[in-house]
Amino acid sequence: MADEVVELIDVSFRHKIPEPKFTNPWNTRKGPGIFKMNFSLESGKILGLVGPNGAGKTTLLRILAGIIPIDEGKIKLNGVDLSASGESIDGQLRLNVGHMPEQVRWSGNITVLEALNQFAEMRKDSISSEKLLSLVGLAGKSDASLDELSQGMRQRLSLAVALMGSPKMLLLDEPFNGLDPVAAKSVEKMIQELANKGVSIIISSHQVSGLVGFIDQLLLIHRGQIVADGTIEDIESKLGLDNRIELRGHGAIPDFTKLFGTDCVLNNHVKDSDWICIIQYPGPNAVKKIIDAGYEILEWKRKSPDIVELLCHATGLEIEDIGMELQTSDMMPLRSKTEEE
Repeated sequence: MADEVVELIDVSFRHKIPEPKFTNPWNTRKGPGIFKMNFSLESGKILGLVGPNGAGKTTLLRILAGIIPIDEGKIKLNGVDLSASGESIDGQLRLNVGHMPEQVRWSGNITVLEALNQFAEMRKDSISSEKLLSLVGLAGKSDASLDELSQGMRQRLSLAVALMGSPKMLLLDEPFNGLDPVAAKSVEKMIQELANKGVSIIISSHQVSGLVGFIDQLLLIHRGQIVADGTIEDIESKLGLDNRIELRGHGAIPDFTKLFGTDCVLNNHVKDSDWICIIQYPGPNAVKKIIDAGYEILEWKRKSPDIVELLCHATGLEIEDIGMELQTSDMMPLRSKTEEE
């Protein structure tokens, strides 16, 4: 078993919301945040931190980056309880963790190399900006001004800053936002190479589909709480969302009930002369069975659950409760993932 780089034990944090009173204009109350979080990440593993907007993803990353302190709980780094060392927890995290915020707005007339050197000067140890630029694929843009950079190049520059000091853990907040497919694939390759070198990586996202086959562990959070933790396959199986295939065909829609039974059809849609259907647990040779029955299949693929499906099944909430509704600033406790129905 690989060593655990970081472990969170009952970690909580609540943002302070201004609530001025006549006798105390600086009065505050507890707002949203994260609540009783427990999880760990092993060396060289990639964790996908997934949840809707406002779930607490950025708050959690800022805690791990040493930007905001925790209210209660413990954080262990390489097995050492940071609160027992006598040093600042925030300071210890900042020395060992690289943080890439979401969409840093790089702009100005200074060059890429000059910008990186400014950050390097803040470090005690000597840092080669040229090597960092080469690592993230920006060596050819070292003399370009920040205003000349594309969104993909800006993301690479943010990654270069996060990699200063050779961090043991890398935190990436929505690293694929605004990237075209080619640039996203390039960044994904760099992340995988870093993981292969032993760097533990946490990627924040509000999508699950782009992380399938890329991450080792999925952490699904909602309203500041963990509702699912494990591999994507294990979570799908536990929530009853595994072994699903999506089929697209032409002509008459197959009689799936006759072919596979009454409970396998989850959804079907017919438009003009084409049809789309999602079936679950169809058994082996399902596609061959449909073709042998005389039906025409144009495409078939594994159906991965999206974030809404995962949240609905993990929390017991309806889609209307998860959708676009903004949560109140007060925490709304959900049932525990280990709680009996």
